[in-house]
Formats: sequence, C-alpha cells, structure tokens
Amino acid sequence: MAQTVSLKPIGQVQVLSVANANTGPLTLAAFSDTEAVNFAAFLNTGATIVAVQMGQKGVTPAATLPAVGTPSNCFILPAAMNAPLVVATPRGPFDVNMFGSAAGPSLVYAWPVGPQ
Repeated sequence: MAQTVSLKPIGQVQVLSVANANTGPLTLAAFSDTEAVNFAAFLNTGATIVAVQMGQKGVTPAATLPAVGTPSNCFILPAAMNAPLVVATPRGPFDVNMFGSAAGPSLVYAWPVGPQ
C-alpha cells in the first residue's frame, strides 16, 4: 500500500525576485511560536536556476552557485518548476539567501510547511 504524506503551510508565503546577485536574507517563520519549522517549500517560476543558502536567523552566509566546497545547506532550484521542492531546514525561524544564475529575474516562492 502506498504511503501518503500531507504537508500544510504553517507560515506566510514569501516571494523574492532573484537576479544574478545575492538577495538580502529572507526570514521564514511559522504563524505561531508553538509551531515547529523543520521543512520549507520552494518554487522557482523563473527561467533561470537559483541557488538557495539556508542558515540560522541573522547568520546566513551569502548564496553562491555550487562549486567544490559549497556548504551542504545550499541547494539549487531548477528553472520553471511545476511543483514545489520541500527540503529539511534549520530549526525555524531561519533565513535564506538566494542567487540567480543570470540576470533573470526569477520569482521564487518560499514558505514553511509542517506535517498535517
């Protein structure tokens, strides 16, 4: 029997216009302090790939496109996504920085999610 996992939004959706320069830190947090943030959904609707760097609130390093030595909490969002990518995050609230592969811009939607 197949197993189904449902996720519910537990915080506000954030939208960022990402070009080929670092964005400022964007904080993802739950609506309530009693809700634990351990996962987030990311959706890139633009035509360029976007690197995402996550970290604790106030100490997130700048995002860079991956190379040897790239921190493990950096990941890539492909261009023109049809569905969001859900990733494990630092315990929230947490910050993300993003960097696009070209001038773009790409619109990236990000929001914290939790189990339903």
